Amino acid sequence: MVLPSGCYQPLVQLLCREVKLGTQVRGPLGDGGRVQGQSVCPPCPSKPTLKSRDLSCQDGKEPASARGPSVPWESAPPFPMVLCGPQSEGFGFPCASCSPTSPCCLPQSPGQLILLIEETTSTECRQDVATTLLKLFLGQGLAKDFLDLLFQLELGRTSEANTLFRSNSLASKSMESFLKVAGMRYLHGVLGPIIDRVFEEKKYVELDPSKVEVKDVGCSGLHRPQTEAEVLEQSAQTLRAHLGALLSSLSRSVRACPAVVRATFRQLFRRVRERFPSAQDENVPFIAVTSFLCLRFISPAIMAPKLFHLRERHADARTSRTLLLLAKAVQNVGNMDTPASRAKEAWMEPLQPTVRQGVAQLKDFITKLVDIQEKEELDLQRALSLQAPPVKEGPLFIHRTKGKGPLMSSSFKKLHFSLTTEALSFAKTPSSKKSTLIKLAHIRAAEKVEEKSFGSSHVMQVIYTDDAGRSQTAYLQCKCVNELNQWLSALRKVSINNTGLLGSYHPGVFRGDKWSCCHQRDKTDLGCDKTRSRVTLQEWNDPLDHDLEAQLIYRHLLGVEATLREKHRQLSAGPEAGPVLPGPGGAPEDPLAQLLQVLQDLREAHRSSPAGSPPLEPSRVLELQT
Repeated sequence: MVLPSGCYQPLVQLLCREVKLGTQVRGPLGDGGRVQGQSVCPPCPSKPTLKSRDLSCQDGKEPASARGPSVPWESAPPFPMVLCGPQSEGFGFPCASCSPTSPCCLPQSPGQLILLIEETTSTECRQDVATTLLKLFLGQGLAKDFLDLLFQLELGRTSEANTLFRSNSLASKSMESFLKVAGMRYLHGVLGPIIDRVFEEKKYVELDPSKVEVKDVGCSGLHRPQTEAEVLEQSAQTLRAHLGALLSSLSRSVRACPAVVRATFRQLFRRVRERFPSAQDENVPFIAVTSFLCLRFISPAIMAPKLFHLRERHADARTSRTLLLLAKAVQNVGNMDTPASRAKEAWMEPLQPTVRQGVAQLKDFITKLVDIQEKEELDLQRALSLQAPPVKEGPLFIHRTKGKGPLMSSSFKKLHFSLTTEALSFAKTPSSKKSTLIKLAHIRAAEKVEEKSFGSSHVMQVIYTDDAGRSQTAYLQCKCVNELNQWLSALRKVSINNTGLLGSYHPGVFRGDKWSCCHQRDKTDLGCDKTRSRVTLQEWNDPLDHDLEAQLIYRHLLGVEATLREKHRQLSAGPEAGPVLPGPGGAPEDPLAQLLQVLQDLREAHRSSPAGSPPLEPSRVLELQT
């Protein structure tokens, strides 16, 4: 399950062979909130499974990170290694003279292995599998090579330039996921100000004469109806201004684009130019880049800014129409203003001068974008990493415990806080000099404070040790429950690997001579409630979780294992049944056989793991087998 930032719900799912039979959500969703399910191809177990949120998590009010049992750590490393493979082996490419499923094309490298995974993945699962594989390869530093392989596979089976990357293939889905994972912060920098301006202006914009609403204009007592021509002209001016601002912002953003994104687009541009070298296909490499950058990244973000975390709320009807028209204009620019795109909606003609100018700007931008060398790629990556923005920042009210005096909400002081990968700092204003409050390595817990302690349900506590090793507590009040959950999640994520994390804490405060929650009189008492250091929100800017991605692709491959084994028997022309034959060193000779062997090893590792040995942190997903 994926919980958007700030949304949380107690939820129950009944699954049989991982097919969701029913879902029950109790309680109202947050503003604009919703819970998204991840579809998984049917894996091997056939027992019905009941999945539920841990009700001990603040009565379901804490956001839960929902993941199933993980791949055993001692067995996990070979699994991504088989899929990713060392760079020296290269990603193989199928023979041009035969089908990849022919016996002569028995997989001899991860290239054919990825091809077989694509063939055995259903359309419904393709997006999830593409995202998981992309993150897995990205974590191994091989995302560019993985996508380059997919580009070659796609180009090898495409004969018409105008159909290139138009299908929902694994290549298209993987590149789409790649931009969302690696380029989201870049998108915010380029597109964010334009989206904010559209939302703030709330202008009525319409270019389609059949949809124009004529309204009254003028001062009080002198109203006159605005003509259709005036509405269309004002709308065209507004859209030209927004489109021009967006193209200018994009043109200036070459150096801000992540190095791995630039290098991947460079590979795409080169591969397409090699495949379609004729002069009549001069624009095809540019269109290949814009098919992802504009049509699958920028335009969808314009139409649905909340889904790309550009806005906290969905747009109203008027703003949505403006965004849709702007997205259409961006698509026309991305299509290089082809006659086919112009013919679809003739009423977009007033934007054509800006679109034609935008095509020239976009081609110049792409030329600069893909002009990146290996050394420049490394230098740019290093420079961008030094400019990493704060993990979380914003205003909070702080109270730090001192003595035995009463703790009242009026004693909180408003400051601007900034959480980085080094420390939690504060300042009087966002532009003031920051002072370190807590070093991240010293954090021992970040938990919610019960409402009766301060008369507010939006207070959290950060338990940490000072430089002298003494335990301290900082009480921070947020403006709303969404902010509270986001801060708790951010603090827990950056401190998840700290040594000395607490297993229990006091949800109340030590007032007078006892704790308000459990009335214990020992101030150093360990605590009366368990901490939830691994309960976090799943957000777009989360660091990659390699273990989780390996687990997800493992579960998918279990579901198609029988198909993969049958495919291996066909390709190797071996017996109908029997174990995978080992190579000279005792390991299977080809990657598909290696993968099947790893799946078998992981299954055995699961079976042999000690039953009932609890993990260090209890899972936040309860699984009841029936």
